[in-house]
Amino acid sequence: MTVKPLSPSYNDSISPFSHDLYVKNLIRFSKESAMKLNVQTVIFLAITFITEVHSRSFAQDAGRIKSRPNVLIIVADDLNADLGCYGNQVVKTPHIDRLAARGVRFEHAYCQGTVCNSSRASIFSGLHPLTTNVLDNETSWPDRLVNCEYMPAYFQQSGYFTASLGKVLDHKRVPEQPYWDHEVKEWGKSPDEDQIYRQGRLYSDSPGSMFWAELKGTDETTPDGEIALKAVQLLHDRRNSDQAYFIAVGFRRPHTPYAVPRKYFDLYEPERIQIPEVPQGYSETLPPGVKDWKPFAGGPDETKHAIAAYYACISFVDEQVGRVLNVVDELDLWQDTVVMFISDHGYHTGHNGLWHKGWLFEQTTRTPMIVAAPHRPAGVCRRIVEFVDIYPTLAELCGLEPQAALAGESFVPLLEDPQAEWNRNALSSTAVLDEENRRLFLGKSVRNTAYRYTEWDGGNEGKELYSFADDSAGLRNRADDPSLATIRQKMREQLHAMCEGL
Repeated sequence: MTVKPLSPSYNDSISPFSHDLYVKNLIRFSKESAMKLNVQTVIFLAITFITEVHSRSFAQDAGRIKSRPNVLIIVADDLNADLGCYGNQVVKTPHIDRLAARGVRFEHAYCQGTVCNSSRASIFSGLHPLTTNVLDNETSWPDRLVNCEYMPAYFQQSGYFTASLGKVLDHKRVPEQPYWDHEVKEWGKSPDEDQIYRQGRLYSDSPGSMFWAELKGTDETTPDGEIALKAVQLLHDRRNSDQAYFIAVGFRRPHTPYAVPRKYFDLYEPERIQIPEVPQGYSETLPPGVKDWKPFAGGPDETKHAIAAYYACISFVDEQVGRVLNVVDELDLWQDTVVMFISDHGYHTGHNGLWHKGWLFEQTTRTPMIVAAPHRPAGVCRRIVEFVDIYPTLAELCGLEPQAALAGESFVPLLEDPQAEWNRNALSSTAVLDEENRRLFLGKSVRNTAYRYTEWDGGNEGKELYSFADDSAGLRNRADDPSLATIRQKMREQLHAMCEGL
C-alpha cells in the first residue's frame, strides 16, 4: 500500500492573509515595473510568498500529526504470564498490575514465533513467520517486505517521530534500522565479573548464559536501568513537541542470564517456591518432532533457585516499567498516548518439564499483553488475539489506514468492549534446527477457545492435541485419543486453512 501524504493540498496551504498580501504586492509591482524593473523587489516578493506558503503548510501538517495519539510500546524479553495481574500470587509486579487496572488485559494473547528473532520480526512486520521466513534466531530479516512496511517505517512515513530504546528488534539480525529517528541499541547481555556479588549455574553444567547473578550495583548501573532513564528523558524531551511519537522501549530481562541487583533476589525465598507439576511418564506422550525436548537437568533445589532468580528479574523489569509509567502520570500522557506492554513470547520454568523457549506449548505461545488506549474502558478480554493483530490495531487507533498485506486484524473493537463478539484463532510456528543450525523441518500449531493442535513436519514427525476444558496446563497429548478423532480432524483443517497462502 502506498502511504498517503499528510501534507495539505497546495491551495489549502495558502492562508487568506498571505494570498491577499501576495496579490496586492503583485499589483503594486506591476505598476512600478512599467516605469522601472527592480530585480530586488522581484526576489523579495518571491521569498515572501514562498515563506508564507511553507510556514502555513508546516503549521497545518504539525496540527494534523499532533491530533493523532502517541504510541508507547514497552517490550519485555522472555517473559511469561507470571505476573500479579495474571493471577500469580508470588511474583511482585505492582507497576504492570496498575497498567492492567487502567487498560485492557488480554488473557489469551498469542505470539506467532516462539523465539526472540522470529516473534519480533512478526510483531513489527505484521506478518506471520511463515511469510517472513524468520522462524528461528539465526535467520536475518528481509530488507524489503511485499506490499507493506515495517511498523516503525510506516509510522515514520506517516509523520511520526520514531524511537527505539534497548532490545526492540534483534540488532544481530537487523543491523541497519533507518526507520528510527532516534535509536539506542541494546548492550550488556551479561554483567562484568566485578559487578557480581554472587552467582550460580541453573544446574551443574548448564550452558552459556544459563546462570543467575546477584549484582552489587543499583538499577541505574544496569543496561535496562539505563534504558528506563533514557526513556524517561525522551518522554520529557518530547512533551512540548507538535509531532506525535512512536516510541518503543525494550528491556532485556528476564532473558538469561538472570542478573539483576541483589535487592530483587531478596524478594523471593527459593525454599518457598513451588515447582510446576509434571505427570510421571509425560515425556513418552510427546511426538518425535519435539527435538529439543529434554527435562530440566537440575534437581529440586536448583530448580527452585532458578525460578526464584527468574522471578527476581520479573520484579526488576516491573520496576523499570514503573519508572516509565510514572512519567506518563507526571506529564498526563494518558489522554493522548496509547500505552502497550507485551513480551516477545512465553517461557518455560519447569512447565511441561522444560526450561526456556522455542516450543509450541501453551506456556511458550501465550504471552502477556496489556493495552491502555485513550478514552477506552479498562477490563479483561478473554478473546483470542494474535501478535500480528498489534500492527493494524495501532494503525487504527492512530487514525492511519492499515496496510493491505498485513496478516492480522485490528482488535480495536475489543478495546471498546472486551466482551465483544470475536471469532479468531491463533497460529504459531517454529523451526527445528540441527546441531549446526540448519533447518530440519517446521512445527505449526493452532489454538482456538478450547483446543490446541500441533503438527511437526506436516504430521510426519508427530502430532499433539490438548483439550483445555479438562487439562488447563496442556499436559495430556490426546492426538491418538479415538474419542477426539472428530475434533482432531476439525483442528487439522483449521491449521491448514490458516497456513494456506502464507
